[in-house]
Amino acid sequence: MKKNNLFIFGIFLFAISSASISGKLYKWVDNNGNISFSDKVPPKYSRKEHSQLNESGRVIVVKDAAKTPKQIELLKKINALQHVQQKLLDEQLAHDSALLKTFQSAADIDTLAASKSDMVKSHIAIASGQSDTLKKQLLLHQKVAADFERKGKKIPQKTLDNIESSQTQFDKNQREISSFELQEIQLGEQLIKDKERFITLSTQSTEKPSVHQETIPSLVLGKLPCTKNNCDVLWKKAQSFVIQQGNVIIYTSSKLVLSKTPKLGKDRGLSLTMLTKDEQNQIMLDIRCADSAAGKTTCKSTKNDQIVQKFQQLSL
Repeated sequence: MKKNNLFIFGIFLFAISSASISGKLYKWVDNNGNISFSDKVPPKYSRKEHSQLNESGRVIVVKDAAKTPKQIELLKKINALQHVQQKLLDEQLAHDSALLKTFQSAADIDTLAASKSDMVKSHIAIASGQSDTLKKQLLLHQKVAADFERKGKKIPQKTLDNIESSQTQFDKNQREISSFELQEIQLGEQLIKDKERFITLSTQSTEKPSVHQETIPSLVLGKLPCTKNNCDVLWKKAQSFVIQQGNVIIYTSSKLVLSKTPKLGKDRGLSLTMLTKDEQNQIMLDIRCADSAAGKTTCKSTKNDQIVQKFQQLSL
């Protein structure tokens, strides 16, 4: 082992002296796993990963190996996912900003909820009163028509028109009541979400969230299919999983979770995205690393595959 190290060191010194003429020195690994140095990378290794070194032998540039068609396709999916993440983040940040400008406390949301609920209930009460009046009018016109039929007489057109008009008004009134009742439900649900979001924002990190555009992606993606019945549970499990991997979550919403941007070469940044396609929901996990030589090594580590495998077992 010691002799091998001395031999490699000797080659390195020779390579440095040769590279001093051209001003460049490259390092690569040949097909036998041997480390080689030269001022030029042989053509057959130029499409494989290789590094450029400075005069002190420190790596200054890492040239990635040419990607396979499968890796290129996966990279397209990761880039598309990041565009979705940015859109979700922008929309949520706009909503959060409006929420914080509108309310000073969670109690303010409760006050508004009670006020709007009373207003909608008032509309329902008025419409219900009109419904009783319209129903009585309709029954009266129907009774007149029934009297004509019992006497064997033809029902006058005016009576038929009155029945049709009353029925139309009554049906319209019923639709209005249903619309108001739906508004009341939706209003309640929205204000509950707003309150929960307000509370989340008050405890969330003040660090500006980012989809890690300044990082590099690990070419693995985790996918966790879910249904309306278990999506909420799996979403919480997925967030706990991210924390268990040593990540600090700085931003959460109902469709996006972002951890701190990886700064060191050993760091990983995990993100969660809730996607809906063709009425099918799935939670996506992507892993990103610092944009450095050490970060690239981390992003190529087999540990990323292990993380994804564990993530996809959350539904079991």
